[in-house]
Amino acid sequence: MPEVAPAELLDLVELELVAGGAPDGDAPVVAAHLVESNLTGHDSHGVVRVAEYLAAMATGVIVAGAPFDVVRSSDSTALIDGGWSFGQVTARRAMRLAIEQARATGVGVVSGRRVAHVGRLGAYAEQAVDAGLVGIVMSSGAPLVVAHGGAVPRLSTNPLAFGVPTADRDAPFILDMATSAVAAGTVRLARGLEARVPEGWLVDSDGASTTDPAVLGAGGALLPLGGGAAHKGFGLALAVEALATLLGGSPPPGPDSPPDVGLFVVALDPERFAGRTVLEAGMSALLGWVTQPPFREGVDEILTPGDRSRRFAAERSLAIPVDEATWRGLSEAARSVGVEPPSLEPSRRRSRDSEGSSDD
Repeated sequence: MPEVAPAELLDLVELELVAGGAPDGDAPVVAAHLVESNLTGHDSHGVVRVAEYLAAMATGVIVAGAPFDVVRSSDSTALIDGGWSFGQVTARRAMRLAIEQARATGVGVVSGRRVAHVGRLGAYAEQAVDAGLVGIVMSSGAPLVVAHGGAVPRLSTNPLAFGVPTADRDAPFILDMATSAVAAGTVRLARGLEARVPEGWLVDSDGASTTDPAVLGAGGALLPLGGGAAHKGFGLALAVEALATLLGGSPPPGPDSPPDVGLFVVALDPERFAGRTVLEAGMSALLGWVTQPPFREGVDEILTPGDRSRRFAAERSLAIPVDEATWRGLSEAARSVGVEPPSLEPSRRRSRDSEGSSDD
């Protein structure tokens, strides 16, 4: 599997975005977000998206450089219109606005509409935590998920993220999850690798269970989160839809509704409640308590949200593995906008056998 230095991958993605029409000020934000997603192990939201974004710019689905419009605001709330600019740019600005409001009033709530794909939601929860605040983020999008018991897509993956600071500033609590059985990008990665996916992720166009990732986008759909309790994932998805879509005035999903990505962002200042120090100490105590042994047989440790990403970041600090299909797509996308991708030297390739790694 090719491995690329983070800085080199960042330069390549930024060059491609600029060549594809992204403003100089937006390209670094989007590129950094994508590469950081790979760095932290969220490959489904990483550089695999570059070709998709370039195509979206070329067809007007992403309006690069569109203004960030505050439609309505109060001291602690705002409705924004992203104008279909890059979702990463819009979401960062929305959280920045929520942070400013929270610092002034204790709480900032921003609802957004006409927002392009925002990528990894955990990044915006981290943005709030870095400011010493609690962050909550939700988004919606194109229908890819069936209703509980349904056979055709009705809802998006409707992800949500929570960020809470702890006493260890380098180890905050960051929960980032879809309300579908799995993120759509994970299925797309499997399709690129020509791999099957586990049972319980997908149904085909007839509503029958399948392990073929090619059905997504071809009449098939994702299942709600929860397995045997998928009614809970379905209900959670509806709650996210209400906040991320309807609260901001985006049209509800339906046969004639245009695709619209909604955004819901909250920042809370703990100093307006029990205090930041109290929250950080309490969150650290909570995480310490739930991760203590004894463990079930075969379990060596308990990880909490954010731990896995930090481990990936440490492991990938010098080189980010990029699967062959993603590298091929990234290279083809580069050439399509007149950028020559770097060649990967044999010394920068390592076989899975030589690594001794597994499929975990």
